[in-house]
Amino acid sequence: MRRPWTFAERIAVGLTASLVVALAIAGGTALALRSLLSSSEYLTENRVMHLVEVERLRRAFSEKLASLHGYELTGDVSFREEAVRARELFRESLGALRSHQEGPEERDLLEGLAQAEQAHEDAALAMREALVRGASPEELAAYVKRRDEARRQTYAALNGLARYTEAAFRENAALALLSDRQALWLILAVATLGLLVVMGLAWVLTRALWPLHHEAQASEERFRLLVEGVKDYALYLLDPEGRVASWNPGAERIQGWHAEEIIGRPGALLYPPEAMGEGGPQRELERAAREGRVESEGVRLRKDGARFWAESLITALRGEDGQLEGYAVLTRDSTERKRMERAQRLFAEAERLFLATQDPDLAVAELARLLVPELADGCLLLHLSPEGELLPHAVAHVSMEKEALLWEIIAHRRPVFREGAVGVWHVLRTGKSELLTEVTPEVMEQVSTDAGHLELIRRMGVSSALTVPLRAGGRTLGVLVLMSQRPERRFTETDRVFVEELASRAALALDNARLLREAQAALDLIGVAAHDLGNPLQALQLMLGKLRRALPSDPDKLREVLTTAVRHTQRLGRLLHNLLDLSRLSSGKLDLEVGEVDLAELVHEAVERHAEQAAEAGSRLVLDVELGVVGRWDRLRLERVLTNLLSNAFKYGKGQPIELRVARTDGHGLLAVRDHGPGIPLEQQHQIFERFKKAPAQGEKREGFGLGLYIVRQLVEAHGGTIRVESREGEGATFTVELPLAPAHQEVGASEPPPGLVH
Repeated sequence: MRRPWTFAERIAVGLTASLVVALAIAGGTALALRSLLSSSEYLTENRVMHLVEVERLRRAFSEKLASLHGYELTGDVSFREEAVRARELFRESLGALRSHQEGPEERDLLEGLAQAEQAHEDAALAMREALVRGASPEELAAYVKRRDEARRQTYAALNGLARYTEAAFRENAALALLSDRQALWLILAVATLGLLVVMGLAWVLTRALWPLHHEAQASEERFRLLVEGVKDYALYLLDPEGRVASWNPGAERIQGWHAEEIIGRPGALLYPPEAMGEGGPQRELERAAREGRVESEGVRLRKDGARFWAESLITALRGEDGQLEGYAVLTRDSTERKRMERAQRLFAEAERLFLATQDPDLAVAELARLLVPELADGCLLLHLSPEGELLPHAVAHVSMEKEALLWEIIAHRRPVFREGAVGVWHVLRTGKSELLTEVTPEVMEQVSTDAGHLELIRRMGVSSALTVPLRAGGRTLGVLVLMSQRPERRFTETDRVFVEELASRAALALDNARLLREAQAALDLIGVAAHDLGNPLQALQLMLGKLRRALPSDPDKLREVLTTAVRHTQRLGRLLHNLLDLSRLSSGKLDLEVGEVDLAELVHEAVERHAEQAAEAGSRLVLDVELGVVGRWDRLRLERVLTNLLSNAFKYGKGQPIELRVARTDGHGLLAVRDHGPGIPLEQQHQIFERFKKAPAQGEKREGFGLGLYIVRQLVEAHGGTIRVESREGEGATFTVELPLAPAHQEVGASEPPPGLVH
């Protein structure tokens, strides 16, 4: 008969059996936990890697588009090389995704993306080849359409792949959360079972589970490092009340808040005040809780108050029981992408505008409306007149009140040149664009002329400005000013490049309009010249024929015929001299032959030379001449000035005295011609010195080129002098010429705007 077990033996066997059972349970639990956690970790890490690679694909394709656009604009080979590198990065990321693809759906998405990107590359190459061979606009438009379609298909494929990857990431994250919960319950069950088996095995179980706990912590740490390594996304969690529960470095980089500053605070702080006022953040969370996820795009707020465009994905996190536990938010800064899309759209619209509109001036005016509000809140297009004035060509603003205020600023504006100054005159003089990312009070003071002007500028509330010269043919024709009032819309270097290209096309359109007007004026000049040269020539031929047929026996009659013939030859001479001077002025080849000239002597000679013409007009010449007004001038050109002024006086002041005055004033010689004719209306006085402009007296038939006073002004200004007119209707007109007694200089001072800037 076998001896029964002692108590000690029973205790030992029980403890041994309990220990074996506890060890078996602990070992099985450890193996299950290891397998569960490893699988969850692998799936989560794999999907995060997929998220990163998909974003790299999107960035590589966007960088490729931007580089190709820069290459098309500038022709710089470096942009083309950057596009090649960006495409290589795209193919590398695509290859990485293919090597880790899971399932046929992801494989199909990757193949569709590869085909779309290849189609875009082929379309871009075909377009460049068409440009090289000089294809027609219709062909180029077809290639542009093909390339844009391929670009849209590529972005659609990228968005589809991103949605698939994000859905897989959320699914794996949910599985990881579930795995963690199952592991927790398993640990609790094993601990309870160990306590029931034997309290003495607690330290064994603790030591057995400690490595597993340590491994779980290491896995969590690796996952945290992986998430924090994603720098291009803001990834954070919100609790069910919408307060920030976690914050990754990508969120800190994009939105400016440190984790310790934002955790525990409402996520609505990341939205602009107007969105918070309308309850937008809370509505998005409610929709996410109702639908599971919400995709949105809109303006977000950085810590410093700066605004930016962002794409956000909000996913509701629920437990096994369906209870809402919080939200996962994934945000990406999309400001540059939207800016590039807007620039491409504006380029296409501008191309259509310049090609479809027959009137270049109208096309340029419409360009201002096109830029507002798409690219700027306000737009001001100024062109340079022949007199050196900046005149408004187009003014546009999103607000009618601010547009009226812009007109006030234009009316108040005067040219200001200061060392280091900024603004339209600085851009006009240098021919270089000016980017003000932030318009500070100091900048406002620099561009203002006085306190009233400064107050108008402050009322505009401009936060950022971009001023670009309109250049064509080596000349600066004007400036294009873009203004932004919203903090989130600040102009960048990308905007500068884009607007400079648009401005060059607008300048070309303005220059074409000028050439068209000058060509039409030249045609008018040919017609008027043929008429005005033909009349005296025909009359002269008739008189000479009459003399040839029968010589008048009456000496007075003969003298009358010869006097008329001489008058017609003088008129022909004046017309020819005016045409010759116009030709030299237009070609810039007018050279002055300077010598000492006495204005009193010049006036006396002119009176003798025009005595017969004065007698025929019934006008008595009255002189008020100061002697000794001598300067270094071109005598023949000043005779032409005086002849043209006297011809106008005889024409409009018939039967009335003509007054000539010579005087010395403040280092200048003064020459004035006054008639007592009908006078010149005030609204016409500013244009009578322009080419092909004249102000005929009431009832007078329009004759002549309209060049006399234009040539007078050009000849006077070539001497460094000025000419002005003073007139009232019914009281005649006085033309006053002031000539410097010192040698003439053609240099333009730094304090006055040159009338037509050439660089």
